[in-house]
Amino acid sequence: MTRDYEMDSTSRQSARLADVTLRQTSETRLVARPEIVDNRQLPEAGVKVTLIHQRCSPGGKWEDIPAEPLSKLKAGEGVCLHLDSATTLQLRDCLTDFYAISSGGGVRPGHTKLTVTEADKLIRLDQDRAQIIKLLLRQQHGSEIWQALESAQPDLAATLSYGRVAAERARVSAEFRDRLKERAFSEADSQNFFEGNKWIFGYGLRYVFLRQIAAQPQYGGGDIHGKGGQKGDYLATTEGQLKFTVLVEIKRPDTELLKSRIYRAGAWPPSDELAGAIAQVQANCRKWELEGSRSEANSEALQGQSIFTAQPKGILVIGQLGQLDDNARRTSFELLRRSISNPEIITFDELYQRAKFIAEQGNQRLVRHVA
Repeated sequence: MTRDYEMDSTSRQSARLADVTLRQTSETRLVARPEIVDNRQLPEAGVKVTLIHQRCSPGGKWEDIPAEPLSKLKAGEGVCLHLDSATTLQLRDCLTDFYAISSGGGVRPGHTKLTVTEADKLIRLDQDRAQIIKLLLRQQHGSEIWQALESAQPDLAATLSYGRVAAERARVSAEFRDRLKERAFSEADSQNFFEGNKWIFGYGLRYVFLRQIAAQPQYGGGDIHGKGGQKGDYLATTEGQLKFTVLVEIKRPDTELLKSRIYRAGAWPPSDELAGAIAQVQANCRKWELEGSRSEANSEALQGQSIFTAQPKGILVIGQLGQLDDNARRTSFELLRRSISNPEIITFDELYQRAKFIAEQGNQRLVRHVA
């Protein structure tokens, strides 16, 4: 059984619950008027209750019946409040709820709606839900909670899953942004970061889904996990009934895209690092197509998963567009990469914006799911 209550704070140390009817007739009723208090000296004593008789007015409104204070009683006079067994039981249950409210969070600012359940007198409040879940998880009830949630409210279970993924991706995209600002990306850092967050490369640059096969793959000599020969950063595949291999090479975000000296008016040549990286990816693609993908070990393993190689696509992640501080430099770089069919060149800031977009789309999906 559950019972609903409403609470309004009266100060930082006190809050009043709505009156609770203990017994009632057509004309009179007895109510408990509870107050939750923050008793610093005796924390267990967090409840105050006043029992009040009320009368129903001709207009149907319940009004307190005035009572004489005990100080006005004369010698030999007294006051007796009789509670029958049903009313006494009702008062006991209410007191149990009041103390559960006091120990389960106590005084809260403003107006609060809450529910108390019979099961361990658990208070369910919007601001308490995270604490309740943490408590149940600490008691090793995680799988039971999830199974019950999936059974009772499968849509909510899906929403929570989307929410966790969306929140994690938002955190990662923020970390990506901060790392770029702080220039905290070496090649090793980049590889570790993307290895731990494969979803960033989860969508091809032309919105073809990519799935990673191997990190630090072997493109020539041995199998894709072997040593020696030509190595790359990632070997990925497209997704579909048939899959095709894609080679990904990651450099540094502070790699210069263009040389520091202009070649001719309006023409800026690519930096040695960019030109070398392009040649490296092209050589790796060629080596993988002619040797690595055709080796007996790789061919058997990959074709068994419907993965094939045909003029493999290369992706090069390098530098940042913020380096291109005038129109001639911007134009030179953009014309260069448009003229190269392989590899596809993407800068770190563009990759960050793509990761941010994926994370934001996850949040929008969550909002639509909740709505």
